[in-house]
This record gives sequence, C-alpha cells and structure tokens, in this order.
Amino acid sequence: MTGWRRWFALRRKRLLFSFVLLGVAAGVVLPWHMAKNPFPLERLEALPQSTVLSDREGRPLARSLTVDEQWRLPVPLHDISPWLRQATIAVEDERFNKHSGVDFISVSRACLQNLFAGGVVSGASTLDMQLCRMLDPRPRTLEAKLSEAARAWQAKACLSKDEVLEAYLNLAPYGGNLQGVEAASLRYFGKSAKELSLPEAALLAGIPQSPARLRPDRYPDAALKRRNKVLDRMLEEGMISPELARDLTAERIELELGLLSGKSARHFVTEALSSHPKGGLSFLDSRLQAEIEQLARQRLLGLPVGSDMAVVVIEIESGGLVAMLGGVDFEDPFGGQVNAAKAWRSPGSALKPFIYATAAAERRLDGNTILSDNQTAFAGWNPENFDRTFSGEVTAGDALRTSLNLPALQVCREVGAAKSAGIAEACGVRFKGDAVGLGGLAFALGAVETNLLDLTNAYATLGRKGVRRNLRYYLSDPLVDAEVLNPDVCAWLGEELSSWRLPSSEFENQSTSSIPWFMRKTGTSSGRRDAWTVGHNGKYAVGVWVGRLSGMGDQAFVGTKAAEPLVAGVFNLPRIRSTHAPPGPVPWKIDFPIPIPEKSALSIQRPETGSVYRTLGDDFEIRPKANATGELLWFLNGRPLGPEESKRAKVGSGHYELLCLTASGEHALSRFRVY
Repeated sequence: MTGWRRWFALRRKRLLFSFVLLGVAAGVVLPWHMAKNPFPLERLEALPQSTVLSDREGRPLARSLTVDEQWRLPVPLHDISPWLRQATIAVEDERFNKHSGVDFISVSRACLQNLFAGGVVSGASTLDMQLCRMLDPRPRTLEAKLSEAARAWQAKACLSKDEVLEAYLNLAPYGGNLQGVEAASLRYFGKSAKELSLPEAALLAGIPQSPARLRPDRYPDAALKRRNKVLDRMLEEGMISPELARDLTAERIELELGLLSGKSARHFVTEALSSHPKGGLSFLDSRLQAEIEQLARQRLLGLPVGSDMAVVVIEIESGGLVAMLGGVDFEDPFGGQVNAAKAWRSPGSALKPFIYATAAAERRLDGNTILSDNQTAFAGWNPENFDRTFSGEVTAGDALRTSLNLPALQVCREVGAAKSAGIAEACGVRFKGDAVGLGGLAFALGAVETNLLDLTNAYATLGRKGVRRNLRYYLSDPLVDAEVLNPDVCAWLGEELSSWRLPSSEFENQSTSSIPWFMRKTGTSSGRRDAWTVGHNGKYAVGVWVGRLSGMGDQAFVGTKAAEPLVAGVFNLPRIRSTHAPPGPVPWKIDFPIPIPEKSALSIQRPETGSVYRTLGDDFEIRPKANATGELLWFLNGRPLGPEESKRAKVGSGHYELLCLTASGEHALSRFRVY
C-alpha cells in the first residue's frame, strides 16, 4: 500500500466526518447568510434623483442637486450608448452575461493569483456585486465582500441582467458629485449618454475604477491611459477590430465641459420650481423664449440707461405660460434676479378695456355710443388726457382706441369702480390691496398696482371669448375654467383695438393684409415710471412692461413708444403671427346708455380763487389755466395779458383779480393774494 493510501485509510473516517460537518454547516449557515443579506431593492427604488425641469419638447431647462448633493440623472438603458454598455462590461465584468451575480470562475482565478502573489493583485467583483456595494457602501472587509456576494446572487430574483446594467450605469461614480453616465456625459462632453462616441464611451467606462484619480477634467493623462486600457479590453473581447483600436488609441481626449444647472429662462425656472419643486414637463417653448430674449435685448439698446423689460406670452387654448422674461440680464447684481413680470406696478390705461367691458356687458354702450371728452371736475380733482387736450364729444370706440381719460372716468363713474375692478379680477387681474378703496375713481386711470403676469392672463381671457383659465406652468397642471365675460363683448374689444383698425408704428406704410392681426392696449403710469402694452391675437396673449426696477421715471417710458414696438415684434414672430381676424361681435341693443354730462361752467383752475402765495424773491410767477380750451382772454387787475403773459406772468406782493373771457362771452374770476 502506497504512502498516501495508508495516510487516507488512517484518516478516512475523520475526513468523512469533516466533509459531513462542513456540508451541514453550509446547509445551515448559507441560508442564514442569504436571509441576512437580501438584495436591497428598496434602496435602489428610493434613491433621490436630481430635479429636472424640461420645456414642452422635453429639452432640459434646469437640473438641481439631490438632497445628498449629487448629480443623479437616471436614464433607461436604451438611452445609453451601446458603446458605453460594451466598454463597461469589457473592463469591469467580461463574463457579466454568463454568471448569476457571482462569477465563481473569476473568484477561483483571483484566489490563485493573490495566493501566488502573496497579496491582493486581482479582484472578482461583478457588476452585480459593485451595484450592491454602491447601494450600501461599507469598508472593504471580508464580511462586506461576502455580504455583497450574497446580495448579488439574489439580485436575479429582482432584476434582469439589463436592469442590473442599467442600475449600475446610473449609479456608478464618475468624479466629484457625478453619479451615473447621464450626468457624467453632460458634464464632460455636453451631450446625453445616448450620443456618446466610442472613444468618449471608453473614457467614461474607465472612470469608476478610481473616480478621484481618473476624472478627465483634472487628470487627463491618467484618464487617457485608462481609456486606452478599456479599448484594449474591448479588443480582447472581440468588440472592436484591431485597426479601430489602433486608430482610437492614438486620439487625444476632447472634452466639451457643459453646465448641468442650465442658464435658459432663469426667471421662468425659478417660478416653475417654486410651484412644483419636483420639476417636470413645462409649457415653455425654448425656441420662442430665445427669440423673445433677442428681441428684448435689441429694443433695450434704444432705451435710457438702467431700463429693463419684462415679457409674458401665454398660449390661449391651453393657458400655458410658453415664454417669460422677468428681466433682460438675470446675472445683473443690481436686481437681475428680480422677476419684473411679477412685480407690483401701476398699469395706467391698460385697465381701460375692462371698464368698457363692464359697461358693454350691461348693454350701456357699444362702439358708437357718444361720450364726453370735456374738462370735468371730480370732487375737486381735475384730470387731464395724456396730451393735455380735449376732444369734445367722441364715440366710445374712439375714446378707447385713443385712450382718452375723461370718457373712461365717465364710464367708470356710471357703472361703478368696484364693479369694473370686479370684472378685471374675474378675468384674472390681481390687485395689490383694495383697488377701489386705494384708488377710488382713479382706478380707471390705472392708479392701482397689479403685475404683468396676471394682466396678460386677463387679456388671454378676452382672447378666449370670456373664459378665464388658470395660468399653467406644467403640462400636468389641471385646467380650471370659468365663464366670466360675454363673448360678444370680448369680440368687440378685439375689433376696436385691433392692429388693422389702429396700426402699430412698427407697421407704418404697410397694407392691412401684410401685417399681423392682434389687439392690444397701451398704458403709461403716473410719472412715466412704467410703460405697458398687453394684447392677444386669438392664439397667444402677450404682455410687455418697460421701466426701471427702482421705480424712477423717464420721459421715454410711454406705452406706445417703449412697450408697443416689442409687443408688435412678438406678434410678428413666425410661431406667434396670425393673419386672420376672429369673427366680429353680434351687435347689441343699448338699454340704458351712458349719459353725456352737461358742459361745466367756465372756471379758473389756476390760480384758484382764495389762494394765498408767498414770494421766494422779488416776485411770484402765476400760470393761468381754465377748464376750457380755444381762444381765451385774460385780464389781471383789469390789465389785459398778452399771449406770453397768458402762459406765465410775474406778480409782486398784493391782492389780485384774474378774469378769463371766452369768445362766446362766458367769464370766470379768481381772487388771490401774494405776500
């Protein structure tokens, strides 16, 4: 009997007992170990993702970090370059599609290599095991390794091989706080993972081995060496040809670093994410937004220093906010991040359509109703028109188009300022505070505060034939409708204020058939602090505000000059432009027309009778003014005043009588004193 046989015969029972004991132990310990280390599917499903806000075509507008300060942008496997999938398998786990989570062949090979080398020179972690480690990071100990193996072995019960690869590629570290191939591809190459070329894919596939040491933006030489290693592995696995491998290995790394946070439509992004922090698919039209931003920058060049602009475009059918510019330069440290589209401002005459709509809805006027544009006092208040002239009797349509103040005040007084404000609010206008309580009858002249976003949405109501719809940022936002105004009234306002009836200065000397159709109303606030133009063309509502965020006025801030040209430009953009007028209104019967007030008696408004003035020098300057126009004769203490003195006359200390005569013989007298 040979020596080894004798040795085996003497120890046979002991060896047999040992194998039985080992089998029993394995039968008990292995199920316990498996049960103790299930695959952490719940962690995979609960991983936070970066918020992504996209435009209506799905193009990202903005992305944000996760709560754990990572860029994590998961994408499905079919949206990842096939080259990246192959390169990752080649360099990390060439037998990925042949094992069930744990590659026992690789484990055996690694054990032998490490045994002969006297240290760890080779690992046997599969992609499945690496995924488990990323889901539950721990120090690399034998216990952690056994736990990863147990979890990886059980992964097949939860995930297919494609799902394991997809999860790995979406969680693998690619340097800094970049997790997943989509974030890495956007950061390093400015493109999605779907668009990666072979050398770009090979570069990314090599990074997870040592992200801090191999990130290409900081260590290009190390990244290049690792990329070529990946290409060699792809060649060994038969994924690429020797010629292709040789050519690609000779190429240098070409990075095109991109931003993950986004820089487009910043004011829109801020508002959209504040209302829905999880992001989603928005109504914003990125191409339209870019066109409007370009138009605004061009218009701004012709305005005073410090001027700013806000633009709002709402799709009438959906109620979606398709473009919003809250200011021309978001990066401006002096208020650039203030959203002027939501700032409280005085809209001036841009509110007048709602006053006329109130009267028209009550059948108290139509476009042919005669109104009075004569000087009228309202409890001591003597309002004027913008050009300080008066037109006498005018039609309601002409008064609205030319934005006359006295007819608007007359209509507002007859129907009630509170009711007019109520109609405006029903259409979508929000006011800061009590509009009528604060402004009284001056509400008719826009002496209240609202914001461009709400005012534009109210004009969208007019374009929707009187149906108010909630403003929507996201395609998923619910629709909330309310019928608030008669369709014929909306059609009448559109007809009276149309660009075909009252052409914009932007389309001078052009035929009606060649210019776009839209209705609009301008507005200029007191002190020329704000210039407005808001309107619609049946498809879109557009609003523009021009001014200074500081509120400082300027002679240039007039609605027709500063804001209307930009509105006309927006309505002339190809995707906005409409060359068809909507159907006109059905005429209605006037039941109780707005009465024409009697002409008030001649009176001297300045200097008012009974006034007492104090000189600052040797004399005092008076500027005579009456509540009438035309040829007037002025007499001061019986002395006739010449043409120049009728405008400005200097007087010293004393008592004075100022007499005003009209050509028809009317007269008025004012007594005042100067000391």
